[in-house]
Amino acid sequence: MRSNKMYVEMQVPECDFTGTRYDGEVKGAGAVAQGASGRWCVVMYVGPEYLAKHGITPLAYEDAIEKCEAKGGWAEF
Repeated sequence: MRSNKMYVEMQVPECDFTGTRYDGEVKGAGAVAQGASGRWCVVMYVGPEYLAKHGITPLAYEDAIEKCEAKGGWAEF
């Protein structure tokens, strides 16, 4: 089964998956999804501990934009 999950590197103030809030922003990721209009956007913040625990390597911004456009639609993140 092919995964439709996509994560983009970004500074995040919290981790929506664990409920952790950080003092300032930390290097984490944004979970990206495509809406019905075709727009790709960040729907949840992902903290560094969640990324490490689950072996997730987020895409660089440019690579995420390219992947979104290849799948159709446009990115707004």
